[in-house]
Amino acid sequence: MPSSDALPLILGLDVGGTQTDAVLVSCDGVVASAVKVPTRADLPATLRKAVDQTLSGTGPDRISRMAFSTTMATNAIVQDRLDPAGMIVSAGPGMDPQGFAVGPSYHVVEGCLDHRGYEARPLSKEAVLAAAAGIRDQGIQALGLVSKFSVRNPAHELCMAEWVKEIFPHPALGHQVSGHLNFPRRIATTYLNAALRETHERFVRALLGILEERDLRAPRYLLKPDGGTVGLEESLGFPARTAQSGPAASIMGALALDPCPGTTLVLDVGGTTTDIGLIYRGAPLLEPYGIHLGPYKTLIRSLQTRSVGIGGDSEVRAEPGRPLRIGPLRQGPPAALGGPAPPPTDAMIVLGHLDAGDKETARRALEPVAAALDLDVLKAASAVLDRMAELIADSVGAFLHYINARPVYTVREVLEGVTIEPGHLVLLGGPAVQLAAPLESAFGLPCSVPPHAEVANAIGAAVSRVTCEITLHADTVRGTVVVPEAGIDQFIDGEFDLDQGMIMARQSLEKAVSGAGGAEDDLEITVTEQQSFNMIQGFSRTGRNIRLNLCVTPGLIPGWPRRS
Repeated sequence: MPSSDALPLILGLDVGGTQTDAVLVSCDGVVASAVKVPTRADLPATLRKAVDQTLSGTGPDRISRMAFSTTMATNAIVQDRLDPAGMIVSAGPGMDPQGFAVGPSYHVVEGCLDHRGYEARPLSKEAVLAAAAGIRDQGIQALGLVSKFSVRNPAHELCMAEWVKEIFPHPALGHQVSGHLNFPRRIATTYLNAALRETHERFVRALLGILEERDLRAPRYLLKPDGGTVGLEESLGFPARTAQSGPAASIMGALALDPCPGTTLVLDVGGTTTDIGLIYRGAPLLEPYGIHLGPYKTLIRSLQTRSVGIGGDSEVRAEPGRPLRIGPLRQGPPAALGGPAPPPTDAMIVLGHLDAGDKETARRALEPVAAALDLDVLKAASAVLDRMAELIADSVGAFLHYINARPVYTVREVLEGVTIEPGHLVLLGGPAVQLAAPLESAFGLPCSVPPHAEVANAIGAAVSRVTCEITLHADTVRGTVVVPEAGIDQFIDGEFDLDQGMIMARQSLEKAVSGAGGAEDDLEITVTEQQSFNMIQGFSRTGRNIRLNLCVTPGLIPGWPRRS
């Protein structure tokens, strides 16, 4: 057995809108960490500081893996700070695509495919080019292209991309976001892919620059919302898939640090948001077909999480005779650290729960809040924390109602006849210890704050394995098989059957995992859809329609010590 100072190490980094955490872990647990490095506008400086603090005295050759998570995209959606993006959509008969309009410049053009992927009406090149020019003339630099039924045949989207490449060289394409059918969700997801591109690319490029500076060459991964990782540079093509990276890291961090008995509620309180998740008998709850991100219904496979705009640095507003309002916006750091207004963190400082900044400045900042509530400053500070806990509890109640009103999935199974009712609370994040008592009171549940709770997100990213999902559609009459996530669109003969489809799907999934840096001996594959339909014309079978969906189940990397 090698000594602890010779074990290979993993670097984990979680970049939040308020603070950045980093950890160094081995199979023995946490080796070093950098806690709550402020996330500044100068992102490279923030990343450099977090990495340097964590790796102090550790040579780059010791690092065998690096994995990262970020709440930047989530915060952009929650705070309605997306970059403007234009959309060009082709649909055809059926639902009016204008009903799904999104973004500042939305255009519907003539042309469509039918439900099997045959061209029903050709695209209008003139209309596509006119729409693209109109989007450009508005000063918009991002574009999404969606054709209905593009997962059955991506030809129209690829054609539009070719036509507009001189104006928009990197459009987001609808068929690439998911192999599942849902036209409204495909539009919304493609829009987010386009609107988040610059934000995500800025993050990745800054991170890659720091890693190169520090000669850190180990494989690099980004945590996705499904609780698995993907190659960092590969993520550049799908920025919307990072939108719940931070919340997923909370769930995986809880699994890594706590036994999570029975049905466990996970709360990760950050500076800008509180992330909510649930674990049932050791398995995270899953939204397999697409999550809601703010007002957007997407096709992004994700752990069941909810981000609410309530955090330690959220804006506190008090008016006489009205309940305290907290969030969703953040004006800046706490007043004790030079900020313009008192968030809940100042209340923690005034109460002596947190030793940070200038306590007297925090006290003065809370005086208008106390006056509006007709309380002294100490009681007003307690009221702020109690109200924060109450608002989080209200959000969890709405989340539980949403989950229990539909089929419940975990990452391994569908639960029949089960009502999700938490019996245990795991609290993570910087103010976890300070908020444990008010949250335990608000929920009426036993609460645990595991060791290293303040860097749980970085740990969750560090120890999550690679995951992938693929969807296969085969139509033996049309003579095609399409795997959108793998870029496969090829001819098949009339004898193609379910067994051949399964072989192709598994090979595609294994190739995708390998390309994302996953290990062949760490594949727990779940088949979530397996259907073969006979197609009938007149009274004769003319062929088959085959649908398969396979994914690698999220989990912790081999060797990480599970808590019990």
